[in-house]
Amino acid sequence: MKVNQIAIELIVRDVAETVEFYQSTLGFELLVSEEEEGKMYWAKLEMKGFYVSFKEEQRLKKEVDFMKDHPIGGSIAICLQVEDLTGFYNKVSEACELLDHPHLTPCGATQFSMKDNNGYIITVERFG
Repeated sequence: MKVNQIAIELIVRDVAETVEFYQSTLGFELLVSEEEEGKMYWAKLEMKGFYVSFKEEQRLKKEVDFMKDHPIGGSIAICLQVEDLTGFYNKVSEACELLDHPHLTPCGATQFSMKDNNGYIITVERFG
C-alpha cells in the first residue's frame, strides 16, 4: 500500500474563524472550502506542502456516530518547522496563547509552543 499524502483534519467549533486564524496568524493559504446555507463547514489549507483541513464539530458529530462524545482540541500537537523562529514568535505572540518561550531542546532545536483558537497545541521549531 502506498500513501501519497497525509493531511491532518482537525475538528473545530467555527471553520471560518479557524481559517482566518491559520491564514492571518500562521500564513496558511485556503485551497478549498465547502459551505451550506452560507456557513463554512469544511476547509483545506496549505503551507509549503503541508496540508491541514478543518471540519465543523457539530456537522462531524452528526455524520460520524462514534465521534459524538469526543471533545475537540488539545489531544494532538502540530509541529511547524520554520527558518525564522524569532520573526514567527514575534508575529504570533500577540495573537495566541503562548505556552512557553523560545528555548533550546535536548534534540538541538529551538522551539516554543502555543495554542490555536480551538485549543490545539502548535509547536514551532527551528533546527540549527
